Amino acid sequence: MTNPFAVINAHGEADTRGVTLALPIDRVRNLLPDGLELCPQEVTPKGTHPVIVFFQDMFRVVLSVPTLLPSRTYREYCMGVPFSCISTRSITPGYPGPYFFMPKLYLDDPWPTITGVLGWGFPKRFASMMVTAERYDVSDLPGRRLTSLSWKPDSGGNYRPVANWPNFAPIRAMLDQPLISMAPASLGPFFILSDFDRNWDAALVAPMQTALDVDIEFVPGFQPGRYPASDWSPGIDGSVLGSYDLRVPWRLSLPYPPLFRFR
Repeated sequence: MTNPFAVINAHGEADTRGVTLALPIDRVRNLLPDGLELCPQEVTPKGTHPVIVFFQDMFRVVLSVPTLLPSRTYREYCMGVPFSCISTRSITPGYPGPYFFMPKLYLDDPWPTITGVLGWGFPKRFASMMVTAERYDVSDLPGRRLTSLSWKPDSGGNYRPVANWPNFAPIRAMLDQPLISMAPASLGPFFILSDFDRNWDAALVAPMQTALDVDIEFVPGFQPGRYPASDWSPGIDGSVLGSYDLRVPWRLSLPYPPLFRFR
């Protein structure tokens, strides 16, 4: 069923360096607000739950309706919890899920930060980003580094369509889950949905070997440390939990209530 709330949309292109973590269930539960709970899943081992982390560059982002604002190009950090479901304790009626909940986002452009909070209920914060050939740093406004992603010098570059990487199929399925956020202004108590549609026919993926560093606990439950603790993560060519670089056009629908189901 076509989503009528996508007739008016934001759209652009993304270069996303993605990492999938298998974290203990109790820690992942701490990433969810009241009214959401973890759904069953089969991507990560028993006793764990997937958490997806993005370090991405967003290009030529515009609204589908006429506006005086120019297109925006910015950098964005995103943490997401797929397989999030609306619990029976929630006051928001609708389908339980599964959904993709984002506990925290950081951007280096104030305009999409403000519109994301007020328009879509995303918990966006303004931050500073520094990107080199082998590293992506995210710092808050006082200048404290929050997190960073490093990758092996010879990682990336082998871009192929998504069908060429069988391990990416479960990742794609998680990324296709509707986004769930809180209204008003990312505070709640209500939940709203939006569809972040990636044009998979035009998408290209390259395996990467990465190391994720978390300097401080900027999201409750996401403990400081290095992931993996030593060496590098595998690439998506070697594991479902492998890292990757995804280049894809995308479209974000307007928010809608969980009473509707389009996927």
